[in-house]
Amino acid sequence: MKTRKLTMTALFAALVCIATMFIHLPVPMTGGYVHIGDAFIYLAAAMLPMPYAMAASAIGAGLADAFSGYVVYVLPTVIIKALLILPFSAKGDKIITLRTLAASIVASVIGIAGYFVADWIIYTNMATALANMFAGMVQPFSSIVVFVALGYALDKSNVKKRFNLN
Repeated sequence: MKTRKLTMTALFAALVCIATMFIHLPVPMTGGYVHIGDAFIYLAAAMLPMPYAMAASAIGAGLADAFSGYVVYVLPTVIIKALLILPFSAKGDKIITLRTLAASIVASVIGIAGYFVADWIIYTNMATALANMFAGMVQPFSSIVVFVALGYALDKSNVKKRFNLN
């Protein structure tokens, strides 16, 4: 069972990294980009026990920042993306539930607030942090849409029940 959880953790870390690095749109105002990596973070959080989901989230997103040249964001990303897991629970047989929908919204707020604080520290300028925050608000909510679509498809296939990762 532990091997299965570790394998799924590595798979989700890779999915988060790939979805963050390659499935994104540049945001000209900030020099950053909007990605759907958070959708895979939410999927990991809904399928894996918390420590495994936190590891997948932090490793995948941290590697994406490092490989994409955003090295200054690696430490904040590792911390913030691990915190996104906190509102979730992997209990139950379904990925998409009322709880996971609410958790994805709370996680989005955590991410927005976390990157606002990180930008304020990095740029030492609240105006820049606010501009980045407003530009970055599209990302977590687009990730929720992708999470729900993927989650429903996986629920139709009873994926969570088949893997039995709880």
